[in-house]
Amino acid sequence: MLLRTSSLAALSAVALGVAALVVVLALMNGYRNVLRSGIFSAAGHVVASFPGGLTDSERERLVPRLGAISGVRQQAEAHYLPGLLLTGAGGGEVVQIKATGTWPSFIPMPPVASGPSVEIALGRGLARRLGLDAGSSAALQVVAGGRLPRSVRVHVASVFRTGFSELDERWVLVGLADLERSLGSVPATAVELWLDDPDDAERVRETAERVCGGSALVTTWQDLNRNLFAALRWQKLSLAVVLSLVVGVGAFEVASALVVLLTEKRREIGVLMAMGGDERLVRTTLVLAGTALGATGLLLGVTLGVGIAAVLNSLGVPRFPPEIASIYMVERIPFSLEGGDLLTVLALGLAEVAIAAAIPAVRVARREPVEVLRWV
Repeated sequence: MLLRTSSLAALSAVALGVAALVVVLALMNGYRNVLRSGIFSAAGHVVASFPGGLTDSERERLVPRLGAISGVRQQAEAHYLPGLLLTGAGGGEVVQIKATGTWPSFIPMPPVASGPSVEIALGRGLARRLGLDAGSSAALQVVAGGRLPRSVRVHVASVFRTGFSELDERWVLVGLADLERSLGSVPATAVELWLDDPDDAERVRETAERVCGGSALVTTWQDLNRNLFAALRWQKLSLAVVLSLVVGVGAFEVASALVVLLTEKRREIGVLMAMGGDERLVRTTLVLAGTALGATGLLLGVTLGVGIAAVLNSLGVPRFPPEIASIYMVERIPFSLEGGDLLTVLALGLAEVAIAAAIPAVRVARREPVEVLRWV
């Protein structure tokens, strides 16, 4: 009974520690992925900025060449402007306006021309606060080219939801051609490049700099968010180290169970050693017994962790209200399991279990048979 109780305690300790580690790693992976997705929705993977505006000659000469760079999937001109969105009911919000030549994929439906009004798309959070929805009319005050603010009548063509708080709560998207039609000359100040592989942005940046020849400041999504993702990596590593210590506590529960096993089987061990069983055989047998017990706990823990992550994903939690989402920058964090993380958890846990099992095994194996038989 004692043996069964100690073994069950060891299995539970290892399984719970491993499950916690798997769930936390999946949460951190999901947070990183949803942040990447939101950042990619807001702007291109590589952005060539022209502080003075893109001239006609630069547009004809540079834009086609930028789009022809190897690995570039799509390019579009863009202009970022501050603005104020006003409703007929007297409400208003300071917004970030992005005038773009290509509507992003997260827009539910492309804006359709509607008379003299300028078609816009805005985030769900912004629309909710202003009481707007698809089909509503509003006024947009725009500051462009250092001039006084000018008001443009706009028509809400679509309300988008990306899950990225910055976009959903503050951004208004408008067609660059439509804005120029209403305000006159509004030259693009950037050319955005979307890549087949976002992690290839550094190579594309170097090529784009050569193409632009110093007339543009070329940045990548990695440059703009380097500190954020570095902090996420360190946070993930720190949590993994802390929780691996919890797994280590479970591993030493396995050592405790092995000590109980040695107590229960001391007669058999003493007889085996007296009959010529060498130190290596005894040590290997005991280590394998402890490792097998710990490995069972590891597999149970991984299965439990994967199951918990799947259930939480299906329930859509954790999900944050707008005031909290503005801090974390996302309204929901999905759980994302990666094979590399699971293999690392299994390898690390197995090493901890094996080391913990080896400690009592080595001590027993070094004893003389007569000394072991005295325990009987």
